[in-house]
Amino acid sequence: MDAEIVILRLLHILPGATWVGSAVFLAFVVQPALAKTGSPHAPALMENMLKPLMITFHGSAIMTIVFGTVMAFRVREPLFDYLWSTDWGTMIWLGFLFSVVAYGIGNVAGLSNKKMVDIGKSLTGSPTPEQAAEMTKLRDRAILLARTGALVVVIAVAFMALAQHV
Repeated sequence: MDAEIVILRLLHILPGATWVGSAVFLAFVVQPALAKTGSPHAPALMENMLKPLMITFHGSAIMTIVFGTVMAFRVREPLFDYLWSTDWGTMIWLGFLFSVVAYGIGNVAGLSNKKMVDIGKSLTGSPTPEQAAEMTKLRDRAILLARTGALVVVIAVAFMALAQHV
């Protein structure tokens, strides 16, 4: 294995670990904890967490996908023959597909969180029943999407990890 592939693997795997770990932590630890604390605290916490969290998610996801794609082109020549005619290729393109789907789901979850934060920012006192209902709906949607996205990206990792062994 040459130095270029080693560097590409590190640039693919390290942000991938950050992406997957962050997604699982948010979906199965942070969001359920925020749901239990209730609306007085959750919007303020999400407001302070959302920007750094989105930078982490977007940066690590994009780096993972870009460097994974570059690495696939460098590892196998000609790549497209391997993608469609080998078990390795099938696992790689399935992993790529699941990664892109997980990224899209995560973006939609982020939009739900942002809308919830925006409602929380607009409050001058306690939320009206309509605002509370909207925030609950957005919170539940964000939790469902975050969990789905986290599971999909874990499946993507499984495909990628198995690619060398099929």
